[in-house]
Amino acid sequence: MAGVNVGPQPPRVSGTSGRRTFTNGFTRPHCSRQPPASGRWKLLRYASCNARDTTEIGMTQLRLANVICHDEPVIALEHAGQLLSVTKLEKRFALDGSPIHFTDQTNCFRYRVFSLGMAGLSEIAECLGQSSGPREALLDPSKCLFRPPTTNTPALVEFSVLAEDDVPRFRWGNGRGLRGHDAPLPIPDDEQAPQLSVQIAAVLGDDLTHASVQEAERATAGFTILCLWTFPSRNRVSPGWGGYRNGQLGPLLVTYNAPPDPAKWDIAIRVNGHLVVRAPGKNWKTSFAEMIALASEAADLIAGDIIASGPLARTSSDGKRALRPDDVLEAEIEGLGTLCGTLLSSGRRSRFLR
Repeated sequence: MAGVNVGPQPPRVSGTSGRRTFTNGFTRPHCSRQPPASGRWKLLRYASCNARDTTEIGMTQLRLANVICHDEPVIALEHAGQLLSVTKLEKRFALDGSPIHFTDQTNCFRYRVFSLGMAGLSEIAECLGQSSGPREALLDPSKCLFRPPTTNTPALVEFSVLAEDDVPRFRWGNGRGLRGHDAPLPIPDDEQAPQLSVQIAAVLGDDLTHASVQEAERATAGFTILCLWTFPSRNRVSPGWGGYRNGQLGPLLVTYNAPPDPAKWDIAIRVNGHLVVRAPGKNWKTSFAEMIALASEAADLIAGDIIASGPLARTSSDGKRALRPDDVLEAEIEGLGTLCGTLLSSGRRSRFLR
């Protein structure tokens, strides 16, 4: 409409399947702030602003968390063992190419990661280099509420990579009930032996329909840990009833510069600090890109949807007894972090169990 000032516009997006081309002048961001004389803030040469196509541009690996801190949504960056506020880092480095110049939603995980394709985040990581983060950007993880590093209502597609079928089998799950890192996990009072399943999940960064393997690879935003719970007593009464009733995703969304090697994803499960399962990484017959491409033939996929490997390690005990309320579970996967949760009683029983 003529005469109406609509304000600064976000970058236009062109292309498909993970390729975003920024056409509003923010194509080669750089740090306008010079490092202190000590050289603590080492600046690296910047790559293209196409933040998702990591296999082509060699983007710095990102380890992102979706958290609430002091009642405010925060995108956090894990760097050198620290959890850092992206907003504080952007103020510190004053990046010319940051999307803060055209939108006020840069601290919204869904918008920044999925709508803007992680714009400006790799540049922040490159500004940090090998140095520790600035004091003003430090976050205390114990005071943060971790949310799943995806959209609010993602679809969940669970494969069975260890089955090694010629055409991998998969099922549709429920992504709406997923909780974040360190979340309480309610277990029915009449469930005698709840079972934990640890998986690896790819999170999509773009919409896909009948995609090729190459398109599926480019559309992958990153990888994270998925923990799903099964209630066997309910499954025995009605198959599927007790399947994957609780779940967690997180704590981090981790990007890779090339398709990751599953053989390097060693898994450890601990109960109350004691190691109960160790599962070394294995080579898979089917890659994540192939799984995503197959799922995109079955139904349209959208950014934020979760494609899971299927169970890679399981436990229903601490090595001596069945899991029970107040047990603290930790699922650690090499390179992806540790996802924790605490079992608690839901105070509920089913009238269908005898």
